[in-house]
Amino acid sequence: ATARPAEPLPEPGLAARAAAPQRRAPARPLNDGPAPELPVPTLSDVAGHEQIDMVHELRAMKGLIEERFGTLAFMEKLQREPRQAQLSQKLMDVGFSPALTRKLLEALPATATDELAWATSVLERNLLTDEREPALEEKGGVYALIGSTGVGKTTSTAKLAAAFATAHGANQLGLITLDAYRVGAHEQLRAYGRILGVPVHTAHDRASLEDLLDLLSGKKMVLIDTAGMAQRDSRCRELLDMLSHRSIQRLLVINAAAQGETLDDVITAWRAAQCKGVILSKIDEAVKLAPALDAVIRHRLKVVGVANGQRVPEDWHRLSANALMHRAMKGGGSPAYRVDVNDVQLVLSGMQRQAASLQGLHF
Repeated sequence: ATARPAEPLPEPGLAARAAAPQRRAPARPLNDGPAPELPVPTLSDVAGHEQIDMVHELRAMKGLIEERFGTLAFMEKLQREPRQAQLSQKLMDVGFSPALTRKLLEALPATATDELAWATSVLERNLLTDEREPALEEKGGVYALIGSTGVGKTTSTAKLAAAFATAHGANQLGLITLDAYRVGAHEQLRAYGRILGVPVHTAHDRASLEDLLDLLSGKKMVLIDTAGMAQRDSRCRELLDMLSHRSIQRLLVINAAAQGETLDDVITAWRAAQCKGVILSKIDEAVKLAPALDAVIRHRLKVVGVANGQRVPEDWHRLSANALMHRAMKGGGSPAYRVDVNDVQLVLSGMQRQAASLQGLHF
């Protein structure tokens, strides 16, 4: 057999260089010039920032000290004046907020002989109602009833419609529903419409709503029933934008049996300040009416109607500020929720800032 020629051996340096990791030359900077020098803070700059921080800390400390001294002074005042302590306990027991209660105590004149009567008169004076104006069913106009789910918008619409039809005739009344979300919502209002002899029109968007308003422009009163949705629902803004027609006046229906914090949230979300007024519904279910009146007073809203049951139209009323406040002062509820005098002092002592924010009250 012929021998195969021997393969040439690799050069010793080549194998070592192939196995070794390749090193890349460092990238050269695009600009070969010297790096820019960063400004070095001077001692005066550092001292200036430290002085600003110190001023902020001193102001915060001053505010904290003033708040603590104010708390102690207020608690001492209530201890010296047991009748004021009793008044504050009464107001909070019936459901008024600590902020409004403290505001009243701060304005209480030293010459007052009947503290509760004075507080009741002040609250009554600041509770806005339409008792000195013509009723809604007398004035007429285009009204959209808005509010959260289940507060009684459709029933309130039917009550107001029945009151108007009784006074002016069904031929002067127009009914529109926007409630396209709840099953049976259209039929509920249509049932009331059939009883009154008034057809119910449905609007699905702003364009159809404007067409219906043009169609019903000859009516003395047009009522719009809207979809119920939670106050934090993103569709609230869409509904409010849909109702921004120049002829539409909004009425916010609020549940008188709801908690004060919930009412504040509802009032803010539904832009109650831009509404013609509020309707208090379900006052027959409210153990305490004061939380609802408290919210109405603090937000400077006007009560234009009260609903206290399901009967149409018997359970639709206009109540004076005196009647509403008289009912609120009755209070009620379980003894488990009664506030102790010492607890009242502690709660009210921390309400200085909240009470100071309440503006526009008349004493």
